[in-house]
Amino acid sequence: MATLIQKWKPLSFALSDSRQAPPSHHLPDVRTPCVHRYCILFIPGGTMLDFRFSALASLMLASGAAYSDTTTDSEAHTLGNIHVTTSGMDKHDASMTTEGTDRYGTNATNTATRMVLSPRETPQSVSVLTRQQMDDFNLNSVADVMRRTPGVTVKTQDTERLQLSARGFDITNFLYDGIPSTRAGQAKQAVLSDTFIYDRIEVLRGASGLLNGIGEPSATVNLVRKKPTRDFTGQVGVELNSWDGYRGEFDASGSLSNNGRVRGRFVSAYEQGDSFLDHYENDKQIFYGVIEADLFDNTLLTVGMDYMDHDPRGSTWGGIPLFYSDGGIADLDRDLNPATDWSRWARDTQTIFLNLEHHFENGWYSKFAYNNQQSNYDAQLASAGGGQLNRDGSGKTLWAGRYVEDKTQDTFDVYANGPFALFGRQHELVVGASYSDAESDYTGQSPVSINNVVPDLLNWNGDIPKPAWAAPTTVEDQSSSQTSLYATARFKPTDRLAVIAGGQVVDWKQETTGFNGRGPIDDESYQENGEVVPYLGVVYDLTDHHSVYASYTRIFQPQTVRDINNKILAPEEGNSYEAGLKSELNEGRLNTTVAVFRINQDNLAESTGQPIPGGPANAEAYRAVDGAETNGVELEAAGEILPGWQVQAGYTYRITEDPDGDELNTTSPEDMIRLSTQYRFRGDLNGLTIGTAVSWQNKTYAFVTRPGASADYKFVQESYTLVDLMARYQVTAALSVGANVSNLTDEKYFNNLGFYNGGYYGDARKYSLNMDYRF
Repeated sequence: MATLIQKWKPLSFALSDSRQAPPSHHLPDVRTPCVHRYCILFIPGGTMLDFRFSALASLMLASGAAYSDTTTDSEAHTLGNIHVTTSGMDKHDASMTTEGTDRYGTNATNTATRMVLSPRETPQSVSVLTRQQMDDFNLNSVADVMRRTPGVTVKTQDTERLQLSARGFDITNFLYDGIPSTRAGQAKQAVLSDTFIYDRIEVLRGASGLLNGIGEPSATVNLVRKKPTRDFTGQVGVELNSWDGYRGEFDASGSLSNNGRVRGRFVSAYEQGDSFLDHYENDKQIFYGVIEADLFDNTLLTVGMDYMDHDPRGSTWGGIPLFYSDGGIADLDRDLNPATDWSRWARDTQTIFLNLEHHFENGWYSKFAYNNQQSNYDAQLASAGGGQLNRDGSGKTLWAGRYVEDKTQDTFDVYANGPFALFGRQHELVVGASYSDAESDYTGQSPVSINNVVPDLLNWNGDIPKPAWAAPTTVEDQSSSQTSLYATARFKPTDRLAVIAGGQVVDWKQETTGFNGRGPIDDESYQENGEVVPYLGVVYDLTDHHSVYASYTRIFQPQTVRDINNKILAPEEGNSYEAGLKSELNEGRLNTTVAVFRINQDNLAESTGQPIPGGPANAEAYRAVDGAETNGVELEAAGEILPGWQVQAGYTYRITEDPDGDELNTTSPEDMIRLSTQYRFRGDLNGLTIGTAVSWQNKTYAFVTRPGASADYKFVQESYTLVDLMARYQVTAALSVGANVSNLTDEKYFNNLGFYNGGYYGDARKYSLNMDYRF
């Protein structure tokens, strides 16, 4: 220990005493006990990653000091609750932070307009999954969070590819701290992200013309990272589950300077375990480090990095057969894994980000943001996707191949937001510009030699030798860029009326070179210039607690999916409309929304569920549909119903039809209910919290090929209900223990249908135990 300590430069800092007034903009009711009046933080001389060891050393020294101090002054050992605080500079985000609030709702969001508005002031449906809700139900991945989000579905194509949808359409737009990320392939990457580094996840449903300019009229997901705190605080957590899995978490945050003007945070988690599938296991580790510095009283610099490594074994490629070769329905065991035991789809992602924010004396706020994202995968796959399944388990063959992609994206965004006066009234304006550039290199290889016959899929353990890989048969180099100029104004003609008007002007370009199974790719280029995406929203306050609203935006979505001839579909275009009633109840602690929406689209991409002959190995063929119309209704309530009782609940109905009245997007449900609630007892049961989460959806179906049938077969997944439970007991002010069970009734259901003519089962029942210590 002495040797270790000599390598670090100690810097002591005082924690705020509860008898002193905390700095302004502190988070409400966020308190943890401290064992000593002063803690020691060690500043590393090496990389940001070394901050992990710094924080651990700080914890050990602080704890040791509590037991070794021989002073007789009892006051020196007694410290009241610590107020976890944001920086005094962090005015723009403080009202939106959910960490430590114990709530299932939030008072403000800026995902829709970049203006900080209450949910009632926002003319679109917005759901916020808070840190408390993620902690209560062990929602450790973005996919887990989306399964609890009203109006959102998660369809599993195979073990490593998950597809998000809302209002019947794929979710393709993701933001990180409000900054747009690349669209192509981002959903499948982001959905695997670990949530321990996030304060909250905001989901804006409908088209997002103000934020992205382009995109599906489904939803935009904003992943908002945790921020450093002024006071020293943190947590250590462990979790065990019934799938032979375990997870460890560490989070430490506090000031790095005596005056609190420099603050840092380090977050790390490691997870390992099996699955309900045979011979499948996964390792995942994440790191996140961030430093904030008040350069001046009104200028804040933020620099950070996050990293995730996802390394599975037994990765499937597609689902399982729906039929036997004689045409009978194959009701296979849920734990059947069609992949080899060495099949893997390893991924790693890294983001480096920099933000510079300034508050002007006249009330204006400006922000410059830069993100560098790098994502890579090495997929060495073999799964039983070929042939027909006989009743004795024979007949299936392996799809096998190696696919490698390296992708880098740089994003710049700068905007200013502030008040202005017009006709004797105060209004608000946002003006900005963004630019992103993405480069990706993709290669595909076939096995040199492999015995691709699966002797008995029904008793398959995946144990065959891993082959060598031949020279690449597919090489694609792709570059894409997007430039946007945007402006939004919130006019207040009267005290009760707000009109939000704005939009983006977008230039988009994509180029692909290389070769694939069809031959050379001769500078395949797509470009759209000067596309104008307008937005208009109106909010009228009926009373101080109830508002009606309406909004409109144009849909423009350049597409990357291909048809059966391996040609990229023309851009999707259309219009999105929404109207509704929003209310603030229980003194603003409960927000409700009733919304109706309509979406009109041309060139809507409809999956055929089939691979593209001679196309990229991971691609499926789509067809374009003109004149598609979607109509729907959404209801949501989020926040505190009674003291100690939190809830987020939503009901969604939607239907999408072509001009002939035929249903589209049938693998997404028309009706769904999402409910998450917890109750924190008081009195004799003080310290106990219990909760439940319920997900229900009506039937879905896909038209698939059935052996021996002359026409497509309508395969139906009937409606089903999933129930989760949680309980937690606060042993001390710092220590809590908890238990969770997911899919309590062990419901067996298809999570996805039709992808490569197969199906994928949803997760089986799982139990978990966890312990959390906060310091």
